[in-house]
Amino acid sequence: MSGITTERENPLLQIDTNFRTYLNAYTRSYQNHIVDGVLDYAFESDFAVRQKIMGLSGWGKLFKAAGSQDVSAEAKHLFLKCNQVGPLKYPDIYDIVKKCSERLELVVPIVFIREDMDRALIYSIASDIIDPCIVISKQLVDMCHSDELMFLIGCECGRIQNNHCAYNMAFTYLNYNKFVFRPVEKSYKQTVSKQLFAALVQWVKYADITANRAGIICLDKPGMYTKILSGLYAKGYIDFYGRQQKDIDAEELISQAAQVHAVASRNLRTESGLSDIERLIIAANEFLYCSTLYEWRKDTDSSDRHLVSGQICDVRSSVIIGNGGQIGG
Repeated sequence: MSGITTERENPLLQIDTNFRTYLNAYTRSYQNHIVDGVLDYAFESDFAVRQKIMGLSGWGKLFKAAGSQDVSAEAKHLFLKCNQVGPLKYPDIYDIVKKCSERLELVVPIVFIREDMDRALIYSIASDIIDPCIVISKQLVDMCHSDELMFLIGCECGRIQNNHCAYNMAFTYLNYNKFVFRPVEKSYKQTVSKQLFAALVQWVKYADITANRAGIICLDKPGMYTKILSGLYAKGYIDFYGRQQKDIDAEELISQAAQVHAVASRNLRTESGLSDIERLIIAANEFLYCSTLYEWRKDTDSSDRHLVSGQICDVRSSVIIGNGGQIGG
């Protein structure tokens, strides 16, 4: 038996115990996608206008009311009255949430199903006093197929990831239209100034593009984005901000998006007759031709597309959304 070793290598020694590896595995660190403090897929105007809002008179009080009292009341209602999604309760939705979180390298948020709501709605809440939550009405669950739910849940994961939740809750005080989501409790009694009102309404358009890009990243087939979102509105979907458009034509919008993308940036124009929702869908569609998408989704083939940088994508999206290509509004 001379020369033969009977000693086996300890398999535990092969385990990487590096703390950074631990963080990456268990907190879904997305630090490699942060550029100048902002996620690389986020629409630049989204962040720029939020910075502007923070400097406006009245924002501090509105932020405090929306981010503390109202979120606290909303969270209490959710935990007491609503079903929490898990491996045994709504397992299909739980699997979608896990997949979206994995693709966005995000800690899996808590998800609730609300049965006490008479409309198809999805939204997210988060603050210093509660972990991020996504709320889905039972009507929306019944209305959507799995790809639609994956897109919408991906959008809300993006809103959590990009710190939209407090701004969204603040938007509920604007009385923008009768379909805007109303929180369980509204503690802010003061009138919102015209300047703050205008800034929040402007921000919503830009935040939508960021959220839709997150939803695109989460889709099994990102190229289905335009068809999926157009189809949702055609079904009668009313979003968090109370917007709807039942007469939307998915095939026509897909054709328009392709025509818009074929135009060089310097000559880019959009039809004046497009609705805000149609502009949003076409603007976010530009992300399908952005290199950033394929850095997040390395499993998706981009060989048949001429890709542009994130900066060029932002400029094109700004023109389409009606901002003249100017970042920040």
